[in-house]
Amino acid sequence: WTVASAGARRNVIPEDARATADVRVLTVADYELIEEQVRHRLQNQLIPDTRVTMEFERRRPPLEATAASRALARHAQAVYREIGRTLSVTEEASGGGTDAAFAALETGAPVIEGLGLQGFGAHSSAAEYVDLRSIEPRLYLLTRLIMDVATGAAPLAAR
Repeated sequence: WTVASAGARRNVIPEDARATADVRVLTVADYELIEEQVRHRLQNQLIPDTRVTMEFERRRPPLEATAASRALARHAQAVYREIGRTLSVTEEASGGGTDAAFAALETGAPVIEGLGLQGFGAHSSAAEYVDLRSIEPRLYLLTRLIMDVATGAAPLAAR
C-alpha cells in the first residue's frame, strides 16, 4: 500500500477511506491471479453497512524472458566479451516497470533490457549519475547488435 487517506479527525470514524497499492508481477498472468484473490477477499464483509470497492489498473507489464530474448542476450554477452567487458543479464523480472515490456508484448520480438549507460541512482534524486566510461563500450555493443540482427548473425527467432 503506497497511498492511504481517511477522515479528518482522530476520534471520529471516517465516512470514507481510500487506499492505493502498487503491485508488480513477474508474469502478465500473475495480474489475473492477484485480482481474483483480492476480489474473493472482498466478498467477506467484516463491518455491517459498509461497502468496499476496488479498481485494477494495469499500467506497467513485466518483461517476460523468452527463448528468443535469452538467445539474443547471450549473443550480446559474447559481443561485449570481445572488448573485454562483462554484461550481466538477469533471467527474472526485477519487479520494476520498463517500456521494453510494451515492445515485447506488442511485437512478440525478442527484447532484452539493461543495455543503457551504466551509472547509479536511476529515477532518484540529485545523486543520479552516468559513468562516462560506459558510453563508448555501450555504443559499440548496441551498434554491433543492430548490425548482427540486420545481417542475420544474431539469433532473432520469434516466440
